[in-house]
Amino acid sequence: MKAVSIQRRRRKIAFVSVLVSYLFIAALPSAYAESLKVPYAALSPTYAPLWIAEQAGYFKKYGLDIQPVYISAGSIIVPALLSGQVEIANMSSAPALTAWARGAELVAVGVTSNRLLHVVMSRGAIKKPEDLKGKRVGSDRYGSLSDLVLRDALRHFNLTPDRDVAIMQTGGLPERLGALKAGAVDGAILTGDTAFHAEKLGYHSVIDLSQLPIQYPGSTIVVSKALVQAKREMLKRFLRGWIEGIKTARTDKEFTIRVLQKFLKTADRDILDRTFEVYKDVQEKIPVPDAKVMAVALKQLAATVPQAGQLKADDFIDRSLIGELESEGFIAKLYGGR
Repeated sequence: MKAVSIQRRRRKIAFVSVLVSYLFIAALPSAYAESLKVPYAALSPTYAPLWIAEQAGYFKKYGLDIQPVYISAGSIIVPALLSGQVEIANMSSAPALTAWARGAELVAVGVTSNRLLHVVMSRGAIKKPEDLKGKRVGSDRYGSLSDLVLRDALRHFNLTPDRDVAIMQTGGLPERLGALKAGAVDGAILTGDTAFHAEKLGYHSVIDLSQLPIQYPGSTIVVSKALVQAKREMLKRFLRGWIEGIKTARTDKEFTIRVLQKFLKTADRDILDRTFEVYKDVQEKIPVPDAKVMAVALKQLAATVPQAGQLKADDFIDRSLIGELESEGFIAKLYGGR
């Protein structure tokens, strides 16, 4: 009897040991989440869903440890994607589209917004687009979204970039506003809270790109085509967290404002309120890339990259991942639907 009792005790200990081991292993995905650095291209509210998803722990919920990294221009991010230094990037479509038109194996799998909210701002006598002739306008690096749409806007008003208007590569949004304040440029292309700050300082809009027939998908999730094949499930997990970030950016004002305050480094409540109200309406509920909008961007790109005119926008986008999440009911459930 004593031997039987000892045997039962041993079996119980063994069972408990197995159970503890199982529970430990089950906890591993959150404790040892796959770590990824994800660059974003501007200190702009258009990237708020990425910031929110990281701050709220949405990515960790799906077994990912995401570190958003600010890299001031998409033209710098593209080589990092192509070399495999990063696997996922949150950037404007313009630099990625340019690289793809030149042969890079890149693809857009998600787009937060299809509307441009950029404005060219100045002070004093420069009030109309034609007043910019002979002047200097601050922009981002060559090939960035700000650079491309600024050039398109100038052409729209029959101004030739670099001949009629000098385009100065002054850096990201804070640097552009700084150059404008210092008098290093006569105007600057701004967006988001930076434009609101400029307005408070007495600058006014000379060109409002939201009123022009110029379209470039804004905050885009770009990856290599190889990644879609090799790590499809990981990419879907990333998109789940990102889409939850979009939902929060659309619906949760106070949490969104706290995140904006941290990343945009402003405590001006008026500007934060205005930023939330403007951007909540441009975030796509179902952030699937729009082939029609991308085709417009591709056509505009042909002015500087001739081979772009021979390509089809459908070949640059992959709607299948978000399409699967939608068909699985993930997005509807987020918004309280079936």
